[in-house]
Amino acid sequence: MNLSFLRFRGERFRILVRAAVTLAVVVYGVYLGTRWIVMRVYVPHDKALLVINKFGDPLPPDRLVVPRGEEHYKGVREEVLGPGRYFFNPISYDTELVDLVKVPAGEPENWSWTPEGMLKDKNTAPMVGLVVVNEGKTPASEQEVVDIGYKGVQREVLTPGTYKINPKRAKVDLMPAVVVPPGSVGVVTRLIGDTRDVDSAPIVVAITTGPTTGPSTIPSSRLVVGARQRGILKDVLQPGIYYLNPRLVKVSVMPVGYDEITLEAPRNPVHFLSSDGYQVEADVTVVWGRTPADVPSIVATIGNTDDVRVKVVEQALRAACQNEGANYNAQDLIQGKTRTRFQEALSASLDQQVASRHVHVLLALIRNIQIRDGSGADQSEGLLATIQRANIEIERELTNKQKTQTAMVTANHQEALKLVDVARETVASETNVRVANIAANAQKKAAEIGAQREVDVAGVELQIAQLDAQRILILGKAAADVDRLKNEADAKGAKMLVDAFGSPQAYNQYIFAKNFEPTELRMIFAGPGTFWTDLKTFQEIGAGQSIQKAQEKK
Repeated sequence: MNLSFLRFRGERFRILVRAAVTLAVVVYGVYLGTRWIVMRVYVPHDKALLVINKFGDPLPPDRLVVPRGEEHYKGVREEVLGPGRYFFNPISYDTELVDLVKVPAGEPENWSWTPEGMLKDKNTAPMVGLVVVNEGKTPASEQEVVDIGYKGVQREVLTPGTYKINPKRAKVDLMPAVVVPPGSVGVVTRLIGDTRDVDSAPIVVAITTGPTTGPSTIPSSRLVVGARQRGILKDVLQPGIYYLNPRLVKVSVMPVGYDEITLEAPRNPVHFLSSDGYQVEADVTVVWGRTPADVPSIVATIGNTDDVRVKVVEQALRAACQNEGANYNAQDLIQGKTRTRFQEALSASLDQQVASRHVHVLLALIRNIQIRDGSGADQSEGLLATIQRANIEIERELTNKQKTQTAMVTANHQEALKLVDVARETVASETNVRVANIAANAQKKAAEIGAQREVDVAGVELQIAQLDAQRILILGKAAADVDRLKNEADAKGAKMLVDAFGSPQAYNQYIFAKNFEPTELRMIFAGPGTFWTDLKTFQEIGAGQSIQKAQEKK
């Protein structure tokens, strides 16, 4: 009974476990399906996501969105989610897709510039994002640009890039960035700050951001001298891209270096009166310029490049032409040398006039001049003809003077040629005399040298003969001495040999025996009793021949 009950309970437990596991799997599957079908929110790459709390406390009066970390409020969250996949409960949250804020970087490859240093196509310029926040602390009434935490235009701007901006909290206005092209500088004008002058006395400004011609004195009310003062800054922007807040500063781009301005007929020639009352109409080209050190004061006192050209250079040019032209008559203005002096004086006068406005004149070039009388008739041709006739007379007089000088030079030349011929003959005769004297002296010297040579040769030959005689005498005496000594030696040797053998007969027998070498022996029979006699005679004959041979060998 108990065993059956236990088995029943075990089977029931297993059934409950299977049911629980199956239920859990089904519930989890339903959750996953609900999560991926109902709760999933996909944000594309070019969108951002706003999350809205449906439940919670009301927002404070000064808030438009739910602050970060305070999600117990009802409303749009401040945080913006970027592209990706998110899961939100649709019961508690709403979502909204908004556009990402893109700040373009511009198209530098398509940039081209006007002569004033501005972009021709502003659509290719880089941008900055001017952020206007709709919530936060209320700034002071005179404060237009605020810091973080205040409502209004923010001090910091957005540089080129992509940003997630909550449109419920702020908006972004795109405005062109500052681009200073090569050959130009940017003059910065601070739009916000203190308007009071720090110092009412003139100040000396030395700009160090570019080449300068030296310090320039300008009124303190024109340039900024304080850290927070409103006005034009002393330092200029060098070529480059600057992402500045257009509500804080204004940048005026101005080319530096030299430009040219031409005033010419028929549109805009220069008119002035000469010293003799003629009306002069001239075409003038002026090369003028400014340095980076001069640009802030030019912007502060004059304006842009066109203002400088029209208000300063043109007016100064007309005044200088009138002042300097009154010192020359019409004929001087046409002639080359005096016209060059007028042009140099005009350049100096013009540069002196515009120097106080921080503008520099390199050259004023007179390109064309028309001379008119009081009725307006052109007198240029008549003056030119008069000048030409005067020049012809001057040239004719110069020619006559030159002919006279040429004749004088020719006469002097002929006289010089005659003097040269006389000098040549004189030199030739003197040369012949000197040559004859030199030849005679040479022959005399040669004869003396020949005679002396013969005397010297005779002396040498005499010495040679004396030496030969001495040699013969010495050689003869030496030969006689040799023979005598030889004979004496032979005699002494023979005597010694004879003394050694004891008698001459013994010596002779020794010599005979020594030299006796018979090759053939003949026996001569002379009869009875004569053999020894014949042999004795034969012995004496052989001994005598041996002695003779021995002496011949010695």
